[in-house]
Amino acid sequence: MSNIKCAWNWHNTGHQVFYNPKTFETIRTSYPIVFEDDFCGAFLKKYNANENTTSRWNTVETSLNTAIALTADIINGEVALIVDNDDNAEVACLHWGDQEALSIERGLIFEARVAFSVLPTTGTETVQAVWGLAGAHNTTPDTIDCNAWFRLESAAPTALLWEVDDNVTNDDDNSASTAITAGTMAAQGKIYRIDCTNIAAVKFYVDSVLVGIGNMSGLTAAIGNVQPYFCVSKAKSSTNTGTGTMLIDYVKCFQNRA
Repeated sequence: MSNIKCAWNWHNTGHQVFYNPKTFETIRTSYPIVFEDDFCGAFLKKYNANENTTSRWNTVETSLNTAIALTADIINGEVALIVDNDDNAEVACLHWGDQEALSIERGLIFEARVAFSVLPTTGTETVQAVWGLAGAHNTTPDTIDCNAWFRLESAAPTALLWEVDDNVTNDDDNSASTAITAGTMAAQGKIYRIDCTNIAAVKFYVDSVLVGIGNMSGLTAAIGNVQPYFCVSKAKSSTNTGTGTMLIDYVKCFQNRA
């Protein structure tokens, strides 16, 4: 345990957190609501007629050549979302089937280790990748009523962006001043954290470095209810051969009880 440290008031959240100071991963917290998935095991815990009948994750797979699945024999476990170079409208999306059991208004924190073995590359239309927190799924990410997420797109595939939308103000395409490089999880995986402790100052971190602050104080009613959300997608055109592959090592979410 020599590599594990403890912060009694982690990032001014009021919670005790054990973390790895070398990798920046959160190990344990004092939050009462905790969700974790390391994607280890024989199959991805989603509904599939020949696997299980109680879904933990829902997948949206539109015109994909490769279904969303665990990468074979990867240490630590890993899920791959792959958009191929066929000229199709394609969506590879992993979420909770629109069961929005988390709340941005309850001090929610999202954390995931993500890499891109293939950065979003363009044909005649944009390939986009988003990961973080979102309301109910929509094939067009910008129309989702609430989100706080990181974004990459093929127009500038190495330039990381962050975005927030509280259904009042849509604050898009903010630079995280972070360059993303294609590679394996071991070589290029980064830990992305979205801290909603203060909804007027939602903080975005990459490997524990603050890269952006967004305002979601316009949240009303149940708009702030969200789910973990990972998506790579592209629209169809005459020659949209764009590609992109997102790799997910783990996801963790913490919040106060309602």
